[in-house]
Amino acid sequence: MPNKTEIKKLAEFTGHQNPIYTLSAAPQPGRFFSAGGDKIIVEWNIEDPSIGIPLAKLPSTIYSLCICKNHLLAGTSGGEIHIINLDSKQEIKYYQTGESGIFDIKYSTEHKMIAASSANGSIVFIDPDDFKILERIKISDEKIRSISFNTIRHYLYAGCADTKVYVIDIHKKEKILEFEAHNWSCNVVKYDEGNDHLITASKDAHVRIWDIKKEFELIKNIPAHNYAIYQVSFNLQANVYITASRDKTVKLWDKDFEILARINKENSEGHINSVNSVVWLNEQNFISAGDDRRIILWEVKHSE
Repeated sequence: MPNKTEIKKLAEFTGHQNPIYTLSAAPQPGRFFSAGGDKIIVEWNIEDPSIGIPLAKLPSTIYSLCICKNHLLAGTSGGEIHIINLDSKQEIKYYQTGESGIFDIKYSTEHKMIAASSANGSIVFIDPDDFKILERIKISDEKIRSISFNTIRHYLYAGCADTKVYVIDIHKKEKILEFEAHNWSCNVVKYDEGNDHLITASKDAHVRIWDIKKEFELIKNIPAHNYAIYQVSFNLQANVYITASRDKTVKLWDKDFEILARINKENSEGHINSVNSVVWLNEQNFISAGDDRRIILWEVKHSE
């Protein structure tokens, strides 16, 4: 493990008028998208932080963004999914799913499938070629906050506000297993393909690591933050995890989930409100965003 992890703030991206809920790296290196309460999707270039290019104005608050090939999918609080062609910069398709808020959207290249989770406990499966809805299944009466594909097995994991994780067979489109993951809402579920583990994070401020091969036996329980955790992002090349929390901090962790660095307003000129989203852009750089309407670009360096 590196003896020291140095974090450097490189830039701020400002212009959003409401909290930012979601970030997504763009297909082109050094570019990314942001969206949130002001209902605008903005495209940014890390080479010029002063200029954000509005990509689309949607009718509802934007909760989720997902890249699928050369398209950007956006899920909203009104249950809408908007599909924007990134070459033409035009919306090519829109539909009202019939669900409530779309909290998460994920695209799996391995399974050639898109899945979207909703506030009323349903998952919608979408064809990535023509963007038609293939099927929808109801798995809970509570919000499904997060979903994650298993890249080597035909499963989708769903983290739910009812504290549980649900395991979905994506071939049969049905729930095959569920287990109690946290004391409060399970806000994050993420498949860690490097270790073949499932990582969850919660409103209870804990991160938990589960052994998939041992029927989701709990490997580790980490009291990671003071308040709800909203996102976990993993850099497979650097073997570094990032967590973002309502406690206004971003934390970096090594592959064993031992703390490497803590980023806040006092020590790093970090965020002053809840941090809602973090995304790695490359092996050394990541971005964070939250209720303070700012996006911050960070550089991570390790020294022995």
